[in-house]
Amino acid sequence: MAARHDQRRLLAAVLVAVAVAAGCVGGASVWREHAAARRLQLAHWQALAGADRQALAALRGAAREGEAAAQAALGEALLAGSDDTLHAEGSRWLRQAAEAGDARAHFLLGKAAFSGNGDGSGDGSEAGHGAAPDAAAAWHHFELAAASGDSGAAYYLGLLYRGGYGRAPDAAIAARWFEVAADAGIAPAMFMLANAYRDGAGVARNERRALAWYEEAARRGHAAAVRALARR
Repeated sequence: MAARHDQRRLLAAVLVAVAVAAGCVGGASVWREHAAARRLQLAHWQALAGADRQALAALRGAAREGEAAAQAALGEALLAGSDDTLHAEGSRWLRQAAEAGDARAHFLLGKAAFSGNGDGSGDGSEAGHGAAPDAAAAWHHFELAAASGDSGAAYYLGLLYRGGYGRAPDAAIAARWFEVAADAGIAPAMFMLANAYRDGAGVARNERRALAWYEEAARRGHAAAVRALARR
């Protein structure tokens, strides 16, 4: 009898554990669905923000409530608009989102610093077009964005490591970042990785892999990859 009682207690404990686990999995699934729906909503508002005052107001409201993803979306929308008077506000929202750890904001600030379209310093100063590239800020923002899984930042990190930009160039690390971005579907990264395999830059020279990556990039419409294949 005691053995049966123990078995029943063990079975009950197992059933409770299974139910708890199922609840956790279900909760995680609901959370992911909610997060995906929110991302779509923010993307919708961002796409309309240039012409729709209500969408812009909705983004501003979410950003003012401290939602980092909304701050990043608002900053990107304002910077993409034709109204130069809103660009400084856009940069401020991006910096605020980046301070909260938003990967997209770090990526956009990195691009601005790399191209010279903004200081990327995060010190509250206004970004402006035509500024000198800020390599240190580009490194900072791209490293943080790539560490959070941003594939675009991984591509730009490859470019930074390949060229140096204030640090010693490292072709091997550049190739690794190009591969991360290429695996995520970034066509320019596929092209750069193909070049690396063709030239043996940071990886063992491998014509077969070079050809495969040129073909993948060409399938995505990368013009330089199409030309490279035409010359082979």
